[in-house]
Amino acid sequence: MDRKKELKFLFLIIIVFIAACIETDIYLPAFPDMMKWLKATETQIQGLLTWNFVGICLAGPFYGPISDSWGRKKPLLIALGMFLAGSIITVFGQSLNQMLIGRILQGIGSGGCFTLGTAIIFDAFQKDRAIDALNKLNTTIPLIMAAAPMLGGYLNYSFGFRSNFLAIAFVVLLSLLVSIFQFEETLPQEKRLPLDLKKVLSDFKRALLCVPFWQITIATSILFGGYIAFLSGISVLFVVEFGLSKKIFPFIQAAVLAGWVFGSLTIKMAIKKWTIPKVKRAGVILSVMGGLLLGLMTLIAPRDPYLLTIGMVVMAFGANWVIGLYFPEGMEILPDIKGVTASLMTSARLMIAALVVGLTSSLYDATIYPVTFTILGTIAIFLPLLIQFDRNRPANMSAEISDTIGH
Repeated sequence: MDRKKELKFLFLIIIVFIAACIETDIYLPAFPDMMKWLKATETQIQGLLTWNFVGICLAGPFYGPISDSWGRKKPLLIALGMFLAGSIITVFGQSLNQMLIGRILQGIGSGGCFTLGTAIIFDAFQKDRAIDALNKLNTTIPLIMAAAPMLGGYLNYSFGFRSNFLAIAFVVLLSLLVSIFQFEETLPQEKRLPLDLKKVLSDFKRALLCVPFWQITIATSILFGGYIAFLSGISVLFVVEFGLSKKIFPFIQAAVLAGWVFGSLTIKMAIKKWTIPKVKRAGVILSVMGGLLLGLMTLIAPRDPYLLTIGMVVMAFGANWVIGLYFPEGMEILPDIKGVTASLMTSARLMIAALVVGLTSSLYDATIYPVTFTILGTIAIFLPLLIQFDRNRPANMSAEISDTIGH
């Protein structure tokens, strides 16, 4: 594939991913105002995030096999269509239940963006180029995510919380139009597989019983879940309980996202200097140190939002290195059923994140302690899983595969 065509596909994938990425971060600063308008409790308003993730998880496993049979474009247009329908409902929803329905539809649609976007990358690019494209996405998308809460905070302060959902709807509509008129099918007819239910179930069974695949998937998902639980948990806590200004809060959220962005910007340079195994270890160490620093700040200054955020900035940086290097390995454990593995990894990642966020919100007591205990709990789970995976690395995870990650 020539360079011009590669850039076109990369642009398309970024456009598709933007909508799916900002639909969480952009409206978090509006949680306190939404609680008042919808007359909802903190736990109920957190449900807008949790049920969105549930929608993604319910739909995620279906997109892979369907796209392996139909091609990538038709399922992508269906996903974006549902995403747009859910976004319109959230713009005009008058009750918490209506907003929940809209958020579930948004989740079902955005699940397709994540799953199909990943599959398209591995269709359109050779293995080493695909990893390079993923690295570019890991640099570009977090920059947009870091800007999302600041934009969301401004929109909420200036125009009310519905302006956040209107912005999401606009981006989804743009993604849909670009996909309709610019996306060229990446899965040729000769590579498509019949939609054989027995074969699909067999592939899912194979993936579900693959221990190394689940070691990576659960470890990276639980780490991501802790990161999201912090962002979600502080939305109400810092503003309502700690008295932080609604103007300032988006910058606190953006600081955590900036830690992730800085990880994306430095990962390739770090790999060239230290090699992939050392960068993995550094990422794990930084993730653990960030969580422990949050724990220390919780003991020293449990009501200081600035000090509490420092540890999560460090953890976000390390988590980017961990997820950015282990995720491609997870995709290569079962390389012949990438549609299935992409679906499962996406669904598991967000289902686990939903469970972590749900657990944190259920423990809400107007203090930082439930959030901190959740973060420390995720560390206690992901660390031994990755240690065990590296000790018993599958034979097909060759040095050649690992080397492509750094190119």
